[in-house]
Amino acid sequence: MDLEKTLSEGLESVKSHMDGLKADLESRYTKLQEEVKSAGVADEATKNEIKNIESLISSQKERIEAIEKSANRLGAGNKGGSFKNKIQEALESKSVQEQMDAFKAGQTSGFTMNTKAVITESDAYTNDVVPADYVAGMKYDPERKVHVRQFLPTGTTNSDKIRYIKESNFTDNTGVVAEGNASGQNDFDLTATDAVVEKIACHFRVSKEALNDTAGLASHISLRGMEKYMKEEDSYLLYDSTYGLTVTATDYALDSYTGDADAQEHDVILEAIKQIENRNYRPSAIMMGIGRFYDMIRRKDADGRYIFPTDVVFGTRTPVVRGVPIIATNAINDTDGDANDFLIADFAQLTTLFDRESMQVRFYEQDQDNVVKDLVTVQISGRLALPTYLPNAGAFGNFATAITNAGNS
Repeated sequence: MDLEKTLSEGLESVKSHMDGLKADLESRYTKLQEEVKSAGVADEATKNEIKNIESLISSQKERIEAIEKSANRLGAGNKGGSFKNKIQEALESKSVQEQMDAFKAGQTSGFTMNTKAVITESDAYTNDVVPADYVAGMKYDPERKVHVRQFLPTGTTNSDKIRYIKESNFTDNTGVVAEGNASGQNDFDLTATDAVVEKIACHFRVSKEALNDTAGLASHISLRGMEKYMKEEDSYLLYDSTYGLTVTATDYALDSYTGDADAQEHDVILEAIKQIENRNYRPSAIMMGIGRFYDMIRRKDADGRYIFPTDVVFGTRTPVVRGVPIIATNAINDTDGDANDFLIADFAQLTTLFDRESMQVRFYEQDQDNVVKDLVTVQISGRLALPTYLPNAGAFGNFATAITNAGNS
C-alpha cells in the first residue's frame, strides 16, 4: 500500500467533506437571516445548528493540517524510514482499513490508528535540531606566567646596537712606597664591545571571513602569538649561543666544592653564592628548573624532617638561600638547555635588557597575495639587545654535574 497516495486520498476526502459543511453553514446563515426579518428574533435551534457546523469545520481544518504536515515530512526525504514503516503497517491493518472505507464514504468524519512509534533524538533528529550552548573563548593549555625579563634591569634604545666600554688586563702595582722612591705604575686596557639588536617574530595568515565570523578569533590570535613570543624571548635571554646569559656568565667552578658525599642542591647553591661573593658581587636571584626545585624542597634529614622550613615547602613563603630568592621556572628546561641547569647572579651588574621595539601585534592586508585571496597577515614581533657587561657577576652550572663532582655519586 502506497502511504503517500493514501494520505492524499484522505486529504481530498476531508476537503470534500469540509466543502459540504461550508455549504450547509451558508444555508443555515440564510435561514437565520430570514427568521430575524420575519419574527425579529433568531430561532435557538438554528443558532445551535450553526454552532455545531462551525465546530465540525474547525475540527476538519485541524485534520487537514495534520495530514499535510505528514505528507510534507514524507516528501522531504529526511531520515526516519522506520517511522514511515510504522505508519505503513498501521494503515494496512484491518481495523484501520474499515475506518478508511467509512471515511471515504462520508460515514465518519475521521479515523484513528496506533503506530506505537517512539520519537528519539538519535533516530528522528538530523543535524542541529537542539542548538548547543557555547562557552565563550578558546580553551588551551597555558604558557608560563613568569618570564626571565621580569628579573632583569631593562632600558630602551634607538640604535641597532648597544656599545659599552669594558676594562681588561688591569695591572695593579699599588703598594706602600718608601720616602723618595717611585710609586708602582698601574695599567689597564679598554675595549669597546657591542651587543647587536636582534628580532624575534612570528606570523599567522587567516581569511577575513574567519576573522569576521569567528567571535574572539582576532584577540585569541593576538594573545597566543604574544605568549609564544615571550616563550621564545625566554629561550633567547638564557640560551642564545652568542648573548644568552647561561653562555656569557662565568661558569660555576666545580673543583671549589668537593669531598661531600651528602651534597645536594642547596649545598651547590651555597657554593655558587660563595664564588660570586668572592668576586665582590651580591647575587639578587637564583634561577633553577621547576623539577629540580621540587626535588630540593622535598628532601628530608635522617629523621624524616624537611630540610627547608615547612612554610617554604608548603608555599607560604618565598624560598631563599643566604637571603637570595629562588625562582623556579621552566624557562630552565631540556628543550633549550638542561633541566638541571642553574643561573645565580647579581643581575643588575650582569646585564641590561634593551628594547628597540617592544613586542607588537600588527594586522596586514597587503602581504603576498592577501588582496586577491582576501587574507590578513597577523605579525607578532619585537627587537631587543642583551649585553653582558660583567660575566663574573653570575655563575652558571648544572646541579647533576656539580653534585656528582662534590662527591655524591
